[in-house]
Amino acid sequence: MADLTDLRGIPAARARLEARELDLIDQARRAGATWGEIADALGLGSRQAAEQRRLRLVAAVRAAPSEPDEYGEKIAELRKSALDLHRRVGADRRWDRRFTRAVLVRETLAAVPGATGGALFALVEAVTTDLDAAAASAERPLPATTRAAVDRLRQALAAASPKH
Repeated sequence: MADLTDLRGIPAARARLEARELDLIDQARRAGATWGEIADALGLGSRQAAEQRRLRLVAAVRAAPSEPDEYGEKIAELRKSALDLHRRVGADRRWDRRFTRAVLVRETLAAVPGATGGALFALVEAVTTDLDAAAASAERPLPATTRAAVDRLRQALAAASPKH
């Protein structure tokens, strides 16, 4: 019988690739690329196909395989909340101009898909610290849906905290 170890790694590899593709599409949009240009870069036939691909990727990333049992449901929820915020940030064409460390927050969130439990925890703590600094300095307010995603991330971080 063939060794199935490599096959077992395919779902996680696919999830990482889909998260990366979504991130690249969002980066291109933030940089001003049109949906037609993105469709051409992906080898798709139309701008509508590119938009639909992004929507499929969002759904796929949201439904990515759950965390291994050793990390538990709370870490899985933390990752899900961080990915949700990452998608919202990626879709916000003005994000990089919202506050001083906005680019750093976006880039930190981009590391979430491949982060292990401890690294994920550190990434989310760094993001919330940067978001707290932005709120304290009264820079541009975040859209309500993004604020709600940040609140869910904070709740997931508190629930997953070893102190909790």
